[in-house]
Amino acid sequence: MTSSDVILRRHLGWVVALKVIALVALWWFCVRDAGLRVDPPAVSRQFAPNPTVQGAPDGQ
Repeated sequence: MTSSDVILRRHLGWVVALKVIALVALWWFCVRDAGLRVDPPAVSRQFAPNPTVQGAPDGQ
C-alpha cells in the first residue's frame, strides 16, 4: 500500500467517525425524548368507525 492510500484510508475513517458522531448527537438531542401517546378509543374509532357484532343472533 502506498502512503497516499494510507492517508486516504485514515481521512475516510475520520469522516465516517465524524458522521456517526453527528448522527448520534442529532438522535440524542432531537429524537430521544420524543414519545408517542396512544389513545385506544381514538384508534378503535379510526379503524372501525361503525363496529358490527359478528356471530349468531340472540335467542338461537
